[in-house]
Amino acid sequence: MKHQLAVAMSIINKVKLPHIPNEVTRLQDESLKPDPDVVVVAECIGRNPKLLTKFLAVASLMSKKEITTARQAVSILGTKGVFTVFFSSAIEFTFQATGDSALIVNHAIKIATAMADLSGRCKGLRSSDAYLFGLLYNVGYIVLNSYDPKSYKACYLTSLMTPSQSQAKELEMYNTTSSYIGVYVAKKWRVKNSIYSGILFQQDNVKKCPKGENFAYEMINLLSIARAIVAETEEARYITEEVRSNAASAMKRLSISNVDYIRAQRKVKQFTKDLESFPEDFIEEES
Repeated sequence: MKHQLAVAMSIINKVKLPHIPNEVTRLQDESLKPDPDVVVVAECIGRNPKLLTKFLAVASLMSKKEITTARQAVSILGTKGVFTVFFSSAIEFTFQATGDSALIVNHAIKIATAMADLSGRCKGLRSSDAYLFGLLYNVGYIVLNSYDPKSYKACYLTSLMTPSQSQAKELEMYNTTSSYIGVYVAKKWRVKNSIYSGILFQQDNVKKCPKGENFAYEMINLLSIARAIVAETEEARYITEEVRSNAASAMKRLSISNVDYIRAQRKVKQFTKDLESFPEDFIEEES
């Protein structure tokens, strides 16, 4: 693993990661204080008008209430919840560029939306954390897209259709994995341990923590369910028996019902209907 992590770091060093807005760092520092100043938090959010618009939309999705101001968001979500949502919004805002990166981010937003809705079935798991994990779980592929735009796609499509084979394919092609790359990105941005451990172990058979102190188990299983939900909303062009089977097993582990599944699918269709899906030729080129 040490060598593979070293390779992952070398790839990141060759790629220019998008710059996360300065407001995120300032808000993070304030949110970590014992008694965060609500005025400072609201000011951080409001300093970037374009990002504010994205934040209010995501905050409304998380809270299931219409949020129109930064102060209202703080009162409903709390300062820690606000930071996670603001950070999620910044990632969306920063990475939604053009080409394949935009498609990967759009897909991640759909995954995140499904996970956030389903997270209510997992005791103690914040919907904002589930949303952030959904955005970051495949961030390694955004890096690989910049590093090797011609060859990365075969690995990425494998992760969509046969996740169990993606790690081996990535190791063969790059001598590292998108998960290792994603962990370094997540640590660079100082996200919480449960999120980057979920990224690292998303292909492993993670056991549930008896004390419920690490939500990687819940997040990884929610991811399996969200993959099937999103694939079905995108005309089922790349859904496979493996994806369906993984989702069914994860639903049993987390006691997610068919009603929960259908509700989350409706949320994805409702809140991400304007996001471009993978075109048919994106999949057919590698099939």
